[in-house]
Formats: sequence, structure tokens, C-alpha cells
Amino acid sequence: MPFKYFDNLWNQNSANLEKQKMHWDARAKEFNEYRQQTSEEKVAKLLGFFNQYKISLENLDILDIGCGAGQFSLEFAKQAKSVTGLDISTQMIEYANHNAQTERITNVQFLELPWENIDLATLGWHKKFDLTVAIMTPAINSRQSLERMMEATKGYCFMSGYLERHEKVKQEIEQNVLHREPRKPDHGRSIYCSFNILWLYGIHPEISYHSMERENDRTVEEAFAYYCAQLEMKNALKDAEKDAIRVYLEKIAQNGRVKDIFKSKTAWLFWKNTSNNSPLTNK
Repeated sequence: MPFKYFDNLWNQNSANLEKQKMHWDARAKEFNEYRQQTSEEKVAKLLGFFNQYKISLENLDILDIGCGAGQFSLEFAKQAKSVTGLDISTQMIEYANHNAQTERITNVQFLELPWENIDLATLGWHKKFDLTVAIMTPAINSRQSLERMMEATKGYCFMSGYLERHEKVKQEIEQNVLHREPRKPDHGRSIYCSFNILWLYGIHPEISYHSMERENDRTVEEAFAYYCAQLEMKNALKDAEKDAIRVYLEKIAQNGRVKDIFKSKTAWLFWKNTSNNSPLTNK
């Protein structure tokens, strides 16, 4: 099968796992707070999507790759037979476990494991799950990680990712503080490669598009940590650059808070696995 083109394209998106872990650890508190505000609404939208295909979570074993603080895992667990959530971030997993205990949800387990390095055979996870989801996570970042997702699943797979993402303050920092053109992120590459690789396996996934706009409201310190983490995903910032970013944020803050408009477009991919389109049977 002509996978080489997509392998080469996707490998340009490889990221250092340790940097990713640091990034998500730094954002865990914010994600946990955001989860408390939006979980029910977001899960309801996703469940409505599944209902279109007459899929109920009842009696399903679900795997949530890149589960974060448990935003979807905990809501899924209220209906499903069991849920397993994985994340690379120690802090995210700690929040997820705390949330499960607080809400007395006992049919969910959270594991600190990077999907990129997971061994399905050792864990006994070959075709274990009825539904596997990878929701807005960078963990599906290669053909191998996508195939691993399929091999863990005996039923359905769902993944979502950014196509576009805009943050006004981040762009201003790059232009006015770092004096460079805003970097063009490779949003959409994972969705593009996944769709085409699935097609090569004879799978024709459903695809839909969703737009969102919200205002983020952070303290100066929270904003400083967030923008530095975002800008350091590929290259470290110098101390002088960090100092300049802090000064800029203090300058634009109102009453000690930095507000930013976040706009995004995401794509949802959904498909059913069968024995005929298993990656192992096609090699």
C-alpha cells in the first residue's frame, strides 16, 4: 500500500514527548477548571453525534486516549460499562483521579501512559475496547499510532483535531514582542493523514466540521505560563524573551487579567472497525 507519502508527511509533525509532558502538566489546572464548566455540554454534543448512528454507551468498554483531567472519560463512565483513560501528563492524571473520587465514579481507571510507546500485547488490549476515542489529542501523530488505535478496538473509533486555531494575544506576542511572523502551525495534518490512511485500508470514515469561538480570561501569571508553554512547544524561549512577554502581558492586562479571543475549526472522524480492514491483516 502507498503509505510512504503519508508517513513522510506525518513524521514532520513529530514532537518531543518530554516537552509535551511539560506543556500539559503546566496546563492541567486550567484544563481541569475548564472541564468543570463545559463537560456536560461537550459530552452531550458528542453523544448526540453517536446517537445519529444508533450507538449507545451502555455496556461498552471505552478507551479514551489523551483523557486530560477526565472531561469525557468521567461523563462516559456514567453510562458505559467501563472507561480507561490515558494521558502523558502526571498532573492531568492526578486531577482525573481526584475528580473520579469526588464524583464517586468507580468504573473508570486513569493511567499515565504515552500512547506513542504503549504495548497492546503486554496490556492485553488487542481488540479489547468497543469504542476508542482520541479527542483533540496530539497522541495520534503517526500511522503507527493510528493503527494501534484500530488494533485496540473491536467496534468504533472516533478522533477529532484542529483544522484552524487563532488566538489574538498569541499572535500579538509573536509580532510585537518576539518580532517574527506568527508561525503557521500544521493543524489539520493529523486529520488529513488519518483520513487518507483509513481510506487506503478500505475504511470510509464519516467526517464533519465544527466551529467554535470563546473568550479566555486569565490572570497575568496564568497567561504568562500559557503563552510561554504554547510558544516553547518546538523551540525554547530565551530568558530575555520571557521577560519581554511578561512585560507585554502586564501592559495589556485589565484589572490584572488578560482576555483573549480563541477561534477554532475542528474535524471529527468516525468509523467502524472490521476484521477485513485490520492493519495487521493488510500487512
